[in-house]
Amino acid sequence: MSDRKIKVILVGLGRIASKLELDPFRKKPCTHAGVLFSGFGKKNFELELAVETKEERRNDFKDQWGLSSGFPIFENLNQSRMQIEELTGSQSFSHLAIIATPSSSHFHTAKQLLNFGIKNLLIEKPVAVSKKEGVLLRNLMKKKGARIWINHERRYHPQYRFVRDLIEKGKFGKVQSVRANVFTSAKNPGSAFSKSGGGPLLHDGTHAMDLIHWLFGKPNLNYAKLVFPKLGTIEDRATAWFSTKTGIEILLDVSGGRDYFQFEMDILTSSHRLILSNDGFQFWEGKTSRLYKGFQSLSPVQIPKFPDSEKSNAFLGIYQEIVEVIQGKKNRQEGNIEDNIHILDSLESIYNFRKSE
Repeated sequence: MSDRKIKVILVGLGRIASKLELDPFRKKPCTHAGVLFSGFGKKNFELELAVETKEERRNDFKDQWGLSSGFPIFENLNQSRMQIEELTGSQSFSHLAIIATPSSSHFHTAKQLLNFGIKNLLIEKPVAVSKKEGVLLRNLMKKKGARIWINHERRYHPQYRFVRDLIEKGKFGKVQSVRANVFTSAKNPGSAFSKSGGGPLLHDGTHAMDLIHWLFGKPNLNYAKLVFPKLGTIEDRATAWFSTKTGIEILLDVSGGRDYFQFEMDILTSSHRLILSNDGFQFWEGKTSRLYKGFQSLSPVQIPKFPDSEKSNAFLGIYQEIVEVIQGKKNRQEGNIEDNIHILDSLESIYNFRKSE
């Protein structure tokens, strides 16, 4: 495949697709449109059309990115079918469709696009709302000869990748305990959390579960507890205890009812402590204690050659991989659908724990 620009279809024009780019505090780019209209994006991608059900969002998107009034944004996929099939028929594999819609629509939207001839799909997490949907989507993907990426962006973050490499090389000793927290302020979350689209465990806990799988392998569930504010609603909190085959004990705590946002993974090894967080990364090493004679205490340490946080951008990372794979320069996909089926299986084991008791 040549290095010509990849033609792009963007489905959904909400927060993660575009609007979060207006947040003055976030590292840019932080949305799909932000990547597409960045310097890197303009060299490698060309947005051909978009799809969005809400008129206000369609207008806002054009205003935000300075697009002409005639730029094609369709109200639904059926309206855009002719243009998409023309694109896929003439461009072969040099195209990409991005699904940035609510979780409950991911499976049906992806299925529709694959049937339209799309060969490369990037889907926001979670890939689907159930393992069953994930398996059906994988089977259709294989039948159509297509590829699917799922945007668990921390896999592409230079700092997370650096830590993973050191863990695998044993530089931090043997991992023994892990505590993963995902706390959100989504007390009035709108359509993101719903009975059809999943609660905070599926919507946000998927990030923590993805890191657990990526760093330590697929764990086995020992115990789980779900808290529901009232009958017939989504969960307000989910806690779970997992173990891995290598003896790592993992505690997961996900809550959607906090007055703050916090993503944190606390990793305790035989010799170190690591905190990987949206607030930054911290490292400690066991050294001769200044508090207790004959003991070792954890002391803060600096990690040589640790990637600069100001230069680290996970959103660019996944798109760089997409370009390399589509252009034939790389075969392996970091965030593939098989991994995400396993993630859904782990999340469903929490939801189903009480039913199996």
